[in-house]
Amino acid sequence: MFCRHCGKAVTDKAVVCTGCGHAIDGSGLHAGSGRPWNVFVVVALVIATLFMPPVGLVLGPMGLMDESKKVQGAVLTTVGIFMTILMVAIILGL
Repeated sequence: MFCRHCGKAVTDKAVVCTGCGHAIDGSGLHAGSGRPWNVFVVVALVIATLFMPPVGLVLGPMGLMDESKKVQGAVLTTVGIFMTILMVAIILGL
């Protein structure tokens, strides 16, 4: 199971998350889906992020919180940050 607040793996009998210190109860945990996003979903998300950086800035961190999607979440977050910086530079005329 993973803490909903910080995403750290915690044992089923944990009372407090060792990562963030939040109290753990049944509602504070979520199980990872155990499956990474398929290739077509990731490609579609990266393409969407190239034109709309908030897609990567929102879905990337969501992927980072699921152990099976960490790499894909990191890619989306990185592309989102890069495209945001690039768009701001273009808008400001830098």
